[in-house]
Amino acid sequence: MAIAEMKKVFLLAHRQEREKIIALLQRLGTMEINDVTAGRAWEEMEALMEPGQAAADLADTEARLAEARYCLDFLQRYFPVRKGLLEQFTGGKIALSSTEFSRCGEQREQMHGIYLSCREAEEKLTALRTERTRLQAALNELKPWAGFPLPLEEIADTKRVRLSLLAIPVNQMPSLQEALAEKAPAVMLEEVSRDRDQAYCFLLCLAEDEAVVGLLLKDAGANPVSFPGLKGTAAQNIAALEEKEAALQREEEAVLDGIKELLGERERLMAYYDYLERERAQKAIGENFAQTGSSFLVEGWVPAGALPDLEQSLLKESKTAVLVARDPLPEENVPILLQNRGLAEPYEVVTKMYGYPHQNELDPTALLAPFFFFCFGICFSDAGYGVVLALLSYFLSRKLKLAGMGRQLLQLLFMGGISSAFFGVLFGSWFGDLIPIKPLWFNPMEDPMRMLIFSFGFGIVQIYCGMAIKAYRSIKEGKVLDALFDQGGWYLFLTGLMLLLLPQARAAGQWMAIAGAAVLILTQGRSQKNPVKRFFSGLLSLYNVTGFLSDVLSYSRLLALGLATGVIAVALNSMGGLLPKGVVGFILLVLFLSGGHLFNLVISGLGSYVHTSRLQYIEYFGKFFEGGGKAFRPFALNTRYVQVEEEERPVKDVA
Repeated sequence: MAIAEMKKVFLLAHRQEREKIIALLQRLGTMEINDVTAGRAWEEMEALMEPGQAAADLADTEARLAEARYCLDFLQRYFPVRKGLLEQFTGGKIALSSTEFSRCGEQREQMHGIYLSCREAEEKLTALRTERTRLQAALNELKPWAGFPLPLEEIADTKRVRLSLLAIPVNQMPSLQEALAEKAPAVMLEEVSRDRDQAYCFLLCLAEDEAVVGLLLKDAGANPVSFPGLKGTAAQNIAALEEKEAALQREEEAVLDGIKELLGERERLMAYYDYLERERAQKAIGENFAQTGSSFLVEGWVPAGALPDLEQSLLKESKTAVLVARDPLPEENVPILLQNRGLAEPYEVVTKMYGYPHQNELDPTALLAPFFFFCFGICFSDAGYGVVLALLSYFLSRKLKLAGMGRQLLQLLFMGGISSAFFGVLFGSWFGDLIPIKPLWFNPMEDPMRMLIFSFGFGIVQIYCGMAIKAYRSIKEGKVLDALFDQGGWYLFLTGLMLLLLPQARAAGQWMAIAGAAVLILTQGRSQKNPVKRFFSGLLSLYNVTGFLSDVLSYSRLLALGLATGVIAVALNSMGGLLPKGVVGFILLVLFLSGGHLFNLVISGLGSYVHTSRLQYIEYFGKFFEGGGKAFRPFALNTRYVQVEEEERPVKDVA
């Protein structure tokens, strides 16, 4: 319906103008560049041209890009920037003019110097932290012996006496002490400290008892502890190590203070990163070209509406460029660009999240727009929430510079707010029952059965619409009998079944159901050559009526979500009424209702969006939409940190 017409284009120019033309194509952002060697035409051109190559200095650009990325990651690791909710939604990009952005290339040496500073700082921090880790390990080994009074260098064997420090499992201590008292009574085992698992002990024994004591210690799982190279008591060594660790920490803090001085360069680094990313894309795109000794060829797709601008820009900026355009061939996989206008445009985001249509398929955006509008409103169905959502979406759309799906999503939420306000007025819901205004139609919480019937009726209309679109597609493709036998037969059969529920139309419904069933039995197995198989295939096709009933029952979620929004809002109001009176109570009431209704708005709004999308994707799209198209991906400036204000902008924002 609103799929942009595409043209296959071939651009031939002199190699001296290659960089200028690549920059122009990226700035315009209206051409999807394909690999020339992957196309069918390459077989004819291969004898005359050779595959293109990336720019010779691409490796240098990628190395500088890696340096900029390292610097940004380094600063983010030590001094992270935590974005607020609004910045997370918008991306929080830095606004630069095209002139300012172009000047980023003049800062290569400065940025390289920042990279060297970051690298040096990280090497220092790594060395300091490695040393601190070593000191911490040494401290952890010494701390259990902090109360041991002897200098560590004096824990050594003599001719008659053996001295040692031991770590003994706590649960083995009683049995070990008993065994030593029995078999080596001259041994002294003094406990210095203990933790949950180990007892840290000083052992003194005679040399003549060494063999017996050694066996007992081995049986108890004791481990010898030694501190080679250390002099003085454990407490003295602990104090010295802690002083060294404090000095290392001060040195580390000094390095971090030096890094803080680089934080003022973060925005320049961001802009420089995006500049290099643009440069890298320009140099790498040449791999998709074909070339001779003096010329190069670009192949791709351009929307027909953007072709005149491309031709004029090439004519203005190039002396050698020749642009040839043709219509797509039947076998070519044409990229899809959706171009809806007016009230249907916001709903492109719903289609894109499901998938793109094929070139010969209808764009379902305008066909789903009214149903999505009403489904969302029925699910949300609160006038107060709808007004807040619409105003908030409008404010954000005016405040933020969004494009593509971001802009469309805000427009979609604005339309959802309008729809919710409309149904809120019909159902009499204003922040639940906070504002007592009578419904213009009825209150679903007082008459849920009426709401359920309305939901089912709405679902039947949408499902029938989907079947009608499928019939239209069949007729457009010249398959008139398919539309008559398939959709026509089901229309007759299903309508007849529904009329059986109405006493005054039961007779007509009976004959319509019989006629529809006959059509389906006789035609749904027409692909079978065997008459028996054809009959039974048609007969079994009637079982698909359960799928129709399942689809209709899915629309009961309109009732469920609509009631959930209202019930939660009413419950919040009732809970607020239990708060104490007076000034303090009034303040608490305002805070409670504001927070509670905001929470309900977010949760119910999200649920309304998700379940409304589900109804479109499964119950509606399943009737006529296949999808699977390839999105149009133009060669354009894609920035991560910077919003560049260009004088020339693409004809259409694309996904």
